[in-house]
Amino acid sequence: MAGFSADENPLLSASSRAWDELIEAVGPASLLVVIESRLSAALRRHTTAEDVFQEALMHAWRDRADCEWRGLKSFRSWLLTIIDHRIGHLAAASATQKRGAGLRITPFSGLDGRPGLGSISGDSYFAGPIGSTTPSRVAIFREQAAAMQAALAALPEELSEVVRLRLFEQITLQEIAERLGAGMSVVRRRFGSGLEIYEKALRQALVSRSPSHSARPSESTRGR
Repeated sequence: MAGFSADENPLLSASSRAWDELIEAVGPASLLVVIESRLSAALRRHTTAEDVFQEALMHAWRDRADCEWRGLKSFRSWLLTIIDHRIGHLAAASATQKRGAGLRITPFSGLDGRPGLGSISGDSYFAGPIGSTTPSRVAIFREQAAAMQAALAALPEELSEVVRLRLFEQITLQEIAERLGAGMSVVRRRFGSGLEIYEKALRQALVSRSPSHSARPSESTRGR
């Protein structure tokens, strides 16, 4: 992750441009892939990864002063924590209210690219700069996320899991080895082989969806 150092805190800025650059830097498309993997089939009937992402950004903007800036990786982990909280909230509400009745999630299309009021389960507050979640921007993120998912699907399962955990979940190879009960040499080999296949598949998926994409995937579309 490049562009921000641990010494400069972009969370201190109220600039819409600074916020958009920060969100772009953590890989919105890769976050959509993570969210999609964490949504249950029941929740997918009532919400989308994009809506959860939007709500998470609203909360992140509101609570950004509570985040201790330690660089992009740490900030992305903080966002994932917020995302998990939002998914947990939706799951709990869905369990007590048939078919998610009463859950109010402001869709991307309702924001029109302007700062405004967000409504999360009845709580309204100023959402702050949301240029990163305009319909046009999220359409790009959605396409990138679809390409990432297609690239992961092109991998054998044992390679896909290692690549997903390392690139999208930010888990170290040592932690992956412990989680899978495999040796480090095996995990390193799987990640090296899987990453090579993944990047090739991702380039092909991006080109097939948009000929304007360059042949080499950008940092924001590789996963984190």
